[in-house]
Amino acid sequence: MREIRVAKSAGFCFGVGRAVDLAEKALETGECWSLGDIIHNRDVVERLARLGLRVVESPEELPDGARVLIRSHGVSRAVYEQLRAKH
Repeated sequence: MREIRVAKSAGFCFGVGRAVDLAEKALETGECWSLGDIIHNRDVVERLARLGLRVVESPEELPDGARVLIRSHGVSRAVYEQLRAKH
């Protein structure tokens, strides 16, 4: 078997690490929703789901009054307006 070495600096880039940290902090106070996966890492997305992060693809799928995380990819002004309408 070959030897596997992991660099001391291995892990998420700053932006991904920050997104995960913010999601974890938001989840400390209860369920939260995300418009799409917050990062492209299935294991982390599944772990966040176990902590209470629910993923939807559009604002129409959100219950009224839901707390929503917006990914760093951003959303259009129209999506912000749909979210405001849901309170």
